[in-house]
Amino acid sequence: MKKVLHIVKRFGPVGGMERYVWELSHALAKQEVEVHVLCEQAFQTVEQPEIIVHQLGKNIAKPRWLSMLIFSFRVSRWLAKQTEQFIVHSHERIADHQVTTFHTTLFAYDKPAPWWKQISLRKAVWRYLEKREVCGEQVQAILPNSGLIGHQLKEAYPQLQSRLQAPAYPAVHRYEKLHKPKRQSDVKIILFVGQEWKRKGLEKAVGIVDRVQQIREKVHFWVLGPESEQIAHLFTGMRGDYQLLGWQDSEPFLEKADLLLHPATSEAYGMAIAEASNAEVPVVISRQCGIAARLTPASGSVLDAEEPVDHWVSACLSELDRSDPVKPVGQTWDELAAQHKQIYQQIALSA
Repeated sequence: MKKVLHIVKRFGPVGGMERYVWELSHALAKQEVEVHVLCEQAFQTVEQPEIIVHQLGKNIAKPRWLSMLIFSFRVSRWLAKQTEQFIVHSHERIADHQVTTFHTTLFAYDKPAPWWKQISLRKAVWRYLEKREVCGEQVQAILPNSGLIGHQLKEAYPQLQSRLQAPAYPAVHRYEKLHKPKRQSDVKIILFVGQEWKRKGLEKAVGIVDRVQQIREKVHFWVLGPESEQIAHLFTGMRGDYQLLGWQDSEPFLEKADLLLHPATSEAYGMAIAEASNAEVPVVISRQCGIAARLTPASGSVLDAEEPVDHWVSACLSELDRSDPVKPVGQTWDELAAQHKQIYQQIALSA
């Protein structure tokens, strides 16, 4: 089989999509696939020799649409200089790929906006990049990372259904060592995880937890992801205990958490949710998360993002009182790698 080249701006476990690429690359390497990664910057050292990382160097960070245009140009220029043949798998909005994975909701699926909001260079560029990502003649496989994104792709680009694959759901580690013992404490900890805090519903989460804390005094709120200076204004009226922890690895906090709260208004999948349930932490999430379709009452509660705060408070209290064990959601990275390996083999045979 040809070598596989994954395209991602930031290579390392520094975000949901980035962790997906990092873990998938390592799982593929374990299955004897020679994996190359083309990125702007690698944030962690790769220990497996089967993974070869190529770094283009830093680019401007904002505006994001311009940063992506520049990244796409640099990727095309790099590929044009290569003598090796790759199966190119993009996780970004580039122009030279046979396989692409969609990790975010679609611009083409946006609800119609007033004309004055449509006159936006930013939106125009993102729509162009998105359409190029799926409609390029060289594209052979489009992988949504959830059923929600798959539905949006079908609706927005019905002419491309022959390229659309089954969802490539994000995977999780099996925490065999982490069978959560009952903590000897009457303090309950609610956890929020997410750098893109507005879309992931942090403002609503603050209101929900504030109400929970009025009912139960010994409830603490931990927020992972955004830096404290970005979000401190949301907590000015909060009376209970909270900690703004910035971006950190969530695993040590999941070991101590009693509940993950995720009232996102738009979430393509929700890897933090899968990781929480896999660590035996119940979740209360919005129906607008791609993972919601896979969740059952054995793992937590699902509500619409627009439901009243009282409904969210009731769900949180119910999950904090849960006595039944939490059923994990999601497959392993090895299973996800096997799904990808089969797609790569089909592309190699058709070449």
